[in-house]
Amino acid sequence: MTPTVSDAVLLVVKVLFLIGIFLYSVFAAVLVRQEQLMAHVLEESFEPMLRLLVVGHLVISVGVFIMAIFLL
Repeated sequence: MTPTVSDAVLLVVKVLFLIGIFLYSVFAAVLVRQEQLMAHVLEESFEPMLRLLVVGHLVISVGVFIMAIFLL
């Protein structure tokens, strides 16, 4: 069976989606670092909740990336 143009386009779209999800995971990691820097400057009462949200966001984004690797 020979590959068609639609197969090549589908492969390119899948690779672009994986790159996009990977970049979003990198962005989530940058958010964790920014939150750490902000926590050293500002002492707020909601800091533990904010840290939980930021780390949860990172875990979910990495999980979505891993799931996309297996599903795509």
